[in-house]
Amino acid sequence: MSHLETLVERAKTSELFTSPRLADDLQRFLATSGDRIRELARDAHARGVRTVYFAGGGGSWSAMYLGKYLADRFTTLTTDAILSYDLIWRSPRRLGPDALVFCASYSGGTEDTLLALRHAKAAGARTVAVVNRADTVIGREADETIAYGATALYALPMAAVSLFALEWARIEGNGEADAVLDGFDALPELIASAYRDSQARGEEMAAEMLPAQLLYCLGSGPLYGLAYKFALTVFMENIRTNGAFIEAAEFRHGPAEALERQRPEMAFLLGTDESRPMVERSLAVARSRGARVITFDAADHAGLHPLLAPFVLKVPLQWFVVYSALMRGIDDLDARVLMGKRILATGEATWP
Repeated sequence: MSHLETLVERAKTSELFTSPRLADDLQRFLATSGDRIRELARDAHARGVRTVYFAGGGGSWSAMYLGKYLADRFTTLTTDAILSYDLIWRSPRRLGPDALVFCASYSGGTEDTLLALRHAKAAGARTVAVVNRADTVIGREADETIAYGATALYALPMAAVSLFALEWARIEGNGEADAVLDGFDALPELIASAYRDSQARGEEMAAEMLPAQLLYCLGSGPLYGLAYKFALTVFMENIRTNGAFIEAAEFRHGPAEALERQRPEMAFLLGTDESRPMVERSLAVARSRGARVITFDAADHAGLHPLLAPFVLKVPLQWFVVYSALMRGIDDLDARVLMGKRILATGEATWP
């Protein structure tokens, strides 16, 4: 076994690399928490909730995005996927007794989200913590707590808010959401297949992008949140290189002009939803102008519902990141220089 292969085997046990366990973690979560989340939606509907905020910071915020996307598409709720401090600073007038606020935090002690939860409660809103462990400050202070008990800090919170939105659609009688709910049944096996099948390609892409000092990640539609997550909270946090997020359609509005003088390294996320033709257009322009491009395509995963693409495309992206980090000499995928060391957090918060 080569040195790199040894490091990869060790990486499979890291907190960052959730893909080796993700299929089982998701299946368990759906079985143990699905009914409770559906009941939470029914209870909120009966209480007269009219507005839902999906709050978080970093990767936890990106996990909330699909909840808003599905709620906007299938329900009459007013929603916002909002950064935790923005909930405080913006202090929306809709934040009150008929609002529900999801507060996502893997550590359960994220400064931004703890303060957002307290702000929401002070405004009279009901709060739901989505945390790894219930016995944390956010888990204890929320009105309701969904503790997923796994390292899958992106996929399981995303599943929680997605199920909530889809159940609300069913309550409203929107049968179009049923196909998405049915799509959850296929996810564990699709994730397991992606884990088995995308390792070699992840290594190839990591080698191809090894010289990159700035990695752009582009996505649209339901993949917007995943592209944001990897550009900012994975490429920069875990590969320790510069990263930037561009919504794929927005690439035409200014960023494309950089191709006249620059040859950037870019990762494109392609869905099979309505956003695909626009992403393909941006991809074609980037390639024609000499950009170094890698792609992650939902069309490679037969049976994947278009609106659930983030759950599966996360897996090949993680293989790419694991190999990228190891090839750059970052042997401990879970080590942080600043985060979690009470350098970036204040008070009783433990993260970042």
